[in-house]
Amino acid sequence: MGKVSRLRFFQFILFFLILSTSLFANTNILKKAEVRNKELRLVFSSWLNTKNIKKMSLNNPPRVVIDIKKARLANRSVGANLSCAGVRSFRISQYKRDVIRIVIETGASYKCRHYQPMSSRSFYHISLPKKGKGRSIASVIADDENYQVPQKPRAHKKNPIVTQREEVIDKEVSFFPSLFSSSSKGTKKSYTIVVDAGHGGTDSGAVGAGRYYEKTVVLQIAKRVVKYLKQKGHKVKMTRTNDRFIKLKNRTKFANRYHADIFVSIHANAVGKASRRNIVHGIETYYLQKTRSAKSKRIAALENSVVLDENDRLSQNVILDAVLSGPKLVESNKLAIDIQSRMLNNVRSNYRGVRDGGVKPAPFWVLVGAQMPSVLVEVGYITHPKERARLFTPDYQAKLARGIAEGVSNYLVNHERAID
Repeated sequence: MGKVSRLRFFQFILFFLILSTSLFANTNILKKAEVRNKELRLVFSSWLNTKNIKKMSLNNPPRVVIDIKKARLANRSVGANLSCAGVRSFRISQYKRDVIRIVIETGASYKCRHYQPMSSRSFYHISLPKKGKGRSIASVIADDENYQVPQKPRAHKKNPIVTQREEVIDKEVSFFPSLFSSSSKGTKKSYTIVVDAGHGGTDSGAVGAGRYYEKTVVLQIAKRVVKYLKQKGHKVKMTRTNDRFIKLKNRTKFANRYHADIFVSIHANAVGKASRRNIVHGIETYYLQKTRSAKSKRIAALENSVVLDENDRLSQNVILDAVLSGPKLVESNKLAIDIQSRMLNNVRSNYRGVRDGGVKPAPFWVLVGAQMPSVLVEVGYITHPKERARLFTPDYQAKLARGIAEGVSNYLVNHERAID
């Protein structure tokens, strides 16, 4: 390389360094993000120009989105593991090369203030919802004084001297007094409840070990649920009583035709990956709602796939937007909480290691047309060897069914108190 060439090379390097410095001289670094005193507090490396900040309040789900231009994250761990009562999730990410995006998902709208404190212009504070503000499903339930949310039993320290029988008795501590006991007053009147056994006929649903069918086990459990509900004096209808296929839209039409007060659809879950079949298990209860959860979307897609063609999928969001409002959504969430709690309490009295998959929102098509509080119960994973064996055991089925019936009854008792 000649002298002229070396000179031009060094000139190019110098030019590049000067250009880089000018490009990133105004780029601020977000060093820290923490929650303190109901605020999200941000700490930057230098003075923050508020003209570079844009805030948006969005719905479905309710969330606050804040974009900060000419800013970069110090590292990926900034803002990780943030939590606050009233906030479902925080997300802080490098949205673009020089734009940081902050998403605060709350579940209910609130008035968000964001400002620079007087102490330092390199700090930035974003207010978070105060406890009890907004009208999320959780807040509506919490504000209902007549509604008794089941509480989990207190954990007991294991005593090495305790016998196996005593451990079983200890597990029988109820979330609340059994509504099937002689001391329970129960409901003041009889209600009409529709129990839907998922799939059927040509639609086998999920399959475990090549020969265990979802359509079979959910029908067996559904029939047991009917028996327990009838013992409480309720009128009960089944969408199917044998191995036949019914379209999803016709299941809720059936419930609407009988002016049902409750609609419960019973299913069994599954995972596709062979490597996860020995890992994923648990009981889950869903109510109709859009969700950002990838798992809930996957499970709903699996249950919906048998009847939804491409045109249905394209219009699904539009239809869901039209039905996801009003008191039915809140009531369905309450119903799901009661059913999930009672199922767990019943099966855990005799069976160890039953996982609580929780109460979750998901866009299940079978629930869309229901004009009454409605839920979809996933009684367990048919692809998990141990859980599959239990699901096809009469005693385990009976405990699941009793739990579903008790959950329905508890919901109706609370509903009567609320309207008195």
